[in-house]
Amino acid sequence: MPRYDQHFLVSAEAADRIVRAACVSPGESVLEIGPGRGALTRCLLEAGARLSVVEIDPRLAGELAKRWAERKELRVVQGDFLRMDLSALGEPRKVVGNLPYSVATPILQRLLDWPAWKAAVLMFQKEVARRILAGPGEDGYSLLSLSVLVKAQAELVCGVPRSAFRPMPKVDSAVVRLDRLRRPRLPEDVPERAFFAAARAAFAHRRKLAAKSIALATGAERGRIEAAFVQAGIPACARAEDIPPEWFIELARRLK
Repeated sequence: MPRYDQHFLVSAEAADRIVRAACVSPGESVLEIGPGRGALTRCLLEAGARLSVVEIDPRLAGELAKRWAERKELRVVQGDFLRMDLSALGEPRKVVGNLPYSVATPILQRLLDWPAWKAAVLMFQKEVARRILAGPGEDGYSLLSLSVLVKAQAELVCGVPRSAFRPMPKVDSAVVRLDRLRRPRLPEDVPERAFFAAARAAFAHRRKLAAKSIALATGAERGRIEAAFVQAGIPACARAEDIPPEWFIELARRLK
């Protein structure tokens, strides 16, 4: 198994679809996360992107820098996207990436908290993509789904078979486009911290009723939590996967 959970994209068709979905214009600032051996990098350069790539593997970063040494519009940054100072990357208008399965979710969560980008086209394990796109009551609806719903507009671009990678993974992948909202879908009187604290506690024990899960996660009296549910107009029998963002907003107002 390669280091860093690497499955390199080898399908030119898949790479082309990803770059086309990003609608890159000549001279546009783009960040690529996890370029690997450069399948997407090549397509982005051909599209005329002013490109920064972040690669955690020093060997691969060196190979990319050497391969395109004459391309002044390409900057190769060797480092871990999850640990680096993102302000050093400037303000890319768009983000593109074939994300490593093992860290795709934390990378997405960090992107959602970073206001620099406008649109992102990212490849995920198919199951993770399903969770990103799920709505309340749908299979896969989770804290990740809620984070995306609050901060971005998401749509499925395409599926990508496991045969598009080397070495071949055991699962299929999917590409998702995210368009960042100018501001989160939260009213001014409900801070993000309060909203996500309530949601995180509700999803902490998925098999339990949301009120009981929040009480267990926070140590609050269950009677107080159940009263907040009543005030928010949320059924006492609701589970976290059935609660839409607007209900979490009402709940946060009463629990913050």
